[in-house]
Amino acid sequence: MGRLGGPLVSRALFRHDGSPAAQAHLEALTRLTRADMGAERAVFRALPGWGLLLWILVPTLLIAVAALAIAPSPIGAVVILAVGTLVALAFVVGGWFDRIRVCDQGLVLGLRATVVVPWESVDPGRVYLTRGAFVARHVAAAVGATRGSSGRMVVLNGTQRGLFMLNAAGAHDGGPSPFGWYLLGGHHPSRLLAAIEAAMVAAGFTEAHGLAPSTEQLRRIRTTYRVDGPLVTERGALDPPLGVDHPA
Repeated sequence: MGRLGGPLVSRALFRHDGSPAAQAHLEALTRLTRADMGAERAVFRALPGWGLLLWILVPTLLIAVAALAIAPSPIGAVVILAVGTLVALAFVVGGWFDRIRVCDQGLVLGLRATVVVPWESVDPGRVYLTRGAFVARHVAAAVGATRGSSGRMVVLNGTQRGLFMLNAAGAHDGGPSPFGWYLLGGHHPSRLLAAIEAAMVAAGFTEAHGLAPSTEQLRRIRTTYRVDGPLVTERGALDPPLGVDHPA
């Protein structure tokens, strides 16, 4: 724990020196569960961005108007509007229940709180800010590591185990690694970054000091459909943390 009855106890982020002891510790990090993450400090909901909802609802409205112009009966237009509204509502309801929990010792993700990311494994230099459009073409994130569907997203690297990897968009994949990417969506990415920094520092990981402003200033990435090269820095098992001052 970061605090042991008073003064802050400084802790180092995980670094693999190639020893069996380091490997055993890394494997132990991947086996941590919700019970090991401590109390919740802040909770965010992975709600979809307004852009996605408009992308669904505006075409739905136009199609409904066209249907009404073609056929005098309003039934077809009503059905089209109902279907579009239900699709948009499904994204909202799903995001409302899909929670991002910032806890004392790490992140806890998902409705069932089964995905955990210990702070010790999070590299402040591999935390990025982007928009959800085309992000899957640039960041190979597992299905269970994606929370949110559009809008601004925090892209974060940490230990990952047992999550289904689809990567249908063909993003650059650095190969097998105990570290993977998490896509954390929602309406308040700046607050999420600040909460992550505060939790890491409070847990003793002072290397995370400045994570929120440095991510905003240094590690904004712009995702487009075109892929010229990786926009994020992959982390292999033996790679050390890059640190808060590392640019995108």
